[in-house]
Amino acid sequence: MSSVFKTGAFVQQCFFSHPLCLGLKKLARPDQLVLACTACNMRHGLTLRNLTTLASEEARASREPRSERGLGAFLVACAANHPLALRVRSMDVLSDSVGLRCIECRRVFDLDVAAFETHQE
Repeated sequence: MSSVFKTGAFVQQCFFSHPLCLGLKKLARPDQLVLACTACNMRHGLTLRNLTTLASEEARASREPRSERGLGAFLVACAANHPLALRVRSMDVLSDSVGLRCIECRRVFDLDVAAFETHQE
């Protein structure tokens, strides 16, 4: 049986210890995404409060329109079309923020996280 931790400390530790091993596993529920760490075999659930995106050619950030799933339409498209290109670029659990970057379409996502949850296998 797996253990569940309701804190951002584990995902923060994964990001700082082995950032290249932490990537998007799936989009879940209308407002949640799951990150997986291949180094420590943990899954990190992030429940989103807000999502902001910035494309490389845009001059300023804008709030992204929500899709029918509740996640941003650009994030849903990136996850569907090129999930391996979507990587974690920043992490600050004290301010409840996580940054993602899509290498393929050069889009940056800033996530305002309402809750963190870690599942240990």
